[in-house]
Amino acid sequence: MRKTNHFVNRREFVKSVASASIAPFLLSGTATPLPGDPGQDSSGGHVFLEPFDYSGVRLLDGMLKKQYQATRDFFFNLPNDDMLLGFRKRAGLPAPGNELPGYSRDVGNALGQWLSAMARMYKAAGDKPILEKATYLMSEWAKTIEPDGYFYYSRRPFPRHYTYDKAVCSLVDLYHYGDQKEALPLLEKITDWAIQNLDRSRPNATPNDPGGAGPQFKEENRLAPLEWYTTAENLYRAYQLTGNSKYKTFGDVWCYPNYWDMFTSGGEPTPPYRFHAYSHCLSLSGAAMAYAVTGEPKYLKTIVNAYDWLERTQFYATGGYGPWELLQPPDGMLGKSLETTHASFETPCGSWAGFKLAKYLMQFTGEARYGDWIEKLVYNGIGAALPMSGRGQTFYYSDYALGAARKVYADTPFPCCAGTFPQAVVDYHDLIYFKDSSSLFVNLFVPSQVTWGHEGNEIKVEQDTSYPEADTTTLHVTPTASAVFNLKFRVPAWSQGASVEINGSKQEVVCKPGTWATLGRRWNAGDLVKVRLPMSPRLVPIDKQHPDRVAVVVGPVVLVQEQDSMMAAAGRDPSKWMLPSGQPLEYRVPSKPTRPFVPFYRVGMGTSYGMYFDLQT
Repeated sequence: MRKTNHFVNRREFVKSVASASIAPFLLSGTATPLPGDPGQDSSGGHVFLEPFDYSGVRLLDGMLKKQYQATRDFFFNLPNDDMLLGFRKRAGLPAPGNELPGYSRDVGNALGQWLSAMARMYKAAGDKPILEKATYLMSEWAKTIEPDGYFYYSRRPFPRHYTYDKAVCSLVDLYHYGDQKEALPLLEKITDWAIQNLDRSRPNATPNDPGGAGPQFKEENRLAPLEWYTTAENLYRAYQLTGNSKYKTFGDVWCYPNYWDMFTSGGEPTPPYRFHAYSHCLSLSGAAMAYAVTGEPKYLKTIVNAYDWLERTQFYATGGYGPWELLQPPDGMLGKSLETTHASFETPCGSWAGFKLAKYLMQFTGEARYGDWIEKLVYNGIGAALPMSGRGQTFYYSDYALGAARKVYADTPFPCCAGTFPQAVVDYHDLIYFKDSSSLFVNLFVPSQVTWGHEGNEIKVEQDTSYPEADTTTLHVTPTASAVFNLKFRVPAWSQGASVEINGSKQEVVCKPGTWATLGRRWNAGDLVKVRLPMSPRLVPIDKQHPDRVAVVVGPVVLVQEQDSMMAAAGRDPSKWMLPSGQPLEYRVPSKPTRPFVPFYRVGMGTSYGMYFDLQT
């Protein structure tokens, strides 16, 4: 039976920090200067690819659209008075409504994350009601901001830096995506307060202090600079948006050279392990934006090398990372974590951080390989999360433990992952397609439509697919006039034997795994492209110290065996002991035919399953 005390929510994690004995514009996807844009620095980082910045892409019917719509509806239906209650109380204003339970009660950072998500939802889907809700919440929150710029939910803000960062993100997004001009004076007001009042001690994270709160941290000291190192990214975004050097100067304060430089000093990175995993992944987006605004190669080197290190030493087969919410030394601790905790991956937060870092990497390098991480997190991370439910029930940890793993909601309503959940889900719109001056790039194989303006021609491409439950996607190409351009698609690293047809005719196209395959031609309305990515089960070891501790993966999807936690047969070739059941992505083992392997994303609340197994030899 599951022992729920293996789970540690972030509030409990934060409490443990003090006593632990062990352990754009990048806003629009480009740093390229725009004519007349005072926020652009000509020395900024070079951009190879641009996402569509939540504009021109629509999700069509499928699992991702269903999850997106349910998430949108959940947050849209949260009562405004409940979301504003603490702010109004602190300001001495009438405060009708009921207090939201759990983590959100005295933090307020969740409001910033929700406003950010709502602004992006409006831009992505033309959703005027969600923007109206966000605008109302912003204007009512503005009434509670004190003359000196104090803006927190209560007089005991915790953590201050983290919450300020989320507020900055929300105001940048409301202005940029929602065209809310009132957001900029609020942004300047709260930033002036932050410049005067935020603790600048910037202690390094350590095994005893994985969140970087410093030796002065006590649970009652709500002014400690916890997770201060995530603050730079959105300040740099504010600088690019406004051209106001105040934001760059303040963003420079929160750079994290003692961590970032570990990835540029040569040799194997050796950070003090037991760092808080999500926030240290999130911090790398600050390094990405430092590259965007300065063009300094060391920042690009930081994020490239950091990703390579994360992939090599930290990733589960799902793309998740951070058991106990901590980075692990590459000595087999990742594999051993499956024996000791159910808190395998902080899913909404970790997916959001992964999406952002991978998207920056694709923009600044043009490489397709980072899309593989995005795809893993889409299907096995946030896409496999239980839905938001009830009064703040939130999926927090994915459970990969050996024996009796289950999906459950966090013990506390509205934990930190309730803030990143909608941000991660709306991000689907900005991860499917990319572009450059001559090419349209297909990164994810998702039912969707994109409209791309290319040399005065409006080009629509619609994907019709049931991928990953089928191994093909069909692209319907419809330019307003015949046009020459490249259509490129990501060939996943796991893919062997990918093939392409155009209008029923097989094409001789190089489909090297981990790269973009290129279809260059004159395109006409009605052209059909069919991409096939053959998939078969394979075993993925958790780390090199545990070569026989494996997960079963088909394409990008991790499978789990329902109602079981023991490997059903021996052998490293799963095709010899598991057979397709006839249902999409479902496999059966003849010795246990009633306990099929199914996609992790298909498992519901409370169902017992096994994801990782020790091979019987």
